[in-house]
Amino acid sequence: KGLEANSYLNDARRKVAEILHALPDNIIFTSGGTESDNLAIFGIARKYKDQGKHIITTKIEHHAVLHPCEQLEKEGFSVTYLEPDSEGFISPKRVRAAMTPETILVSVMYANNEIGTIEPIAEIGKEILKWRKENNTTFPYFHTDACQAAGALELDVEKLHVDLMTINGSKIYGPKGVGVLYKRRNVQIQPLIFGGGQEMGQRSGTENIPGIVGLAKALELIQNNRLEEN
Repeated sequence: KGLEANSYLNDARRKVAEILHALPDNIIFTSGGTESDNLAIFGIARKYKDQGKHIITTKIEHHAVLHPCEQLEKEGFSVTYLEPDSEGFISPKRVRAAMTPETILVSVMYANNEIGTIEPIAEIGKEILKWRKENNTTFPYFHTDACQAAGALELDVEKLHVDLMTINGSKIYGPKGVGVLYKRRNVQIQPLIFGGGQEMGQRSGTENIPGIVGLAKALELIQNNRLEEN
């Protein structure tokens, strides 16, 4: 029975990876969008603090991003909170202008949960790639909270040029209490939860198999119908 349950877990991981155009070992299952956001932000900041202690985000992020950033400020990090324009858009050029050699993470949400603005994630990603090339560095890494976007928008991580992406179940008609953090293979994070080493050692704790299977199925259904939903 344990092997059978594990096969369901592996199938769900492959299904989510396929939808995101990623690899199965890029997919970390969590308890929801809040944990995934926290794992991305704290995980990168604490892993790479010796490389730099500057983070860029926006003033209109979900609290699952803003509150971890505020906590990191208490731990000695500096955070730039970008102002949106009158329609809620974050300019890729302003993201680029805010980057310094100390910047290790940029986090911009994909679609805003209050006003619905869809941010130019792919364009921001391209600006970050240009910065890396010009400065011969792998930083900053790029995270997007895609919880509000997963039901209606493209989730191809290669087209979006993101290194980390958050999705949760309850925003796509899936189960509550389950989420995903996509993490590009060359990116390392410091875990928040230690224990039995589940999820490739990135997130310990017994896996929520019914929730994970439900999230994968919900993501499959809603992505198949995302144009109509949009």
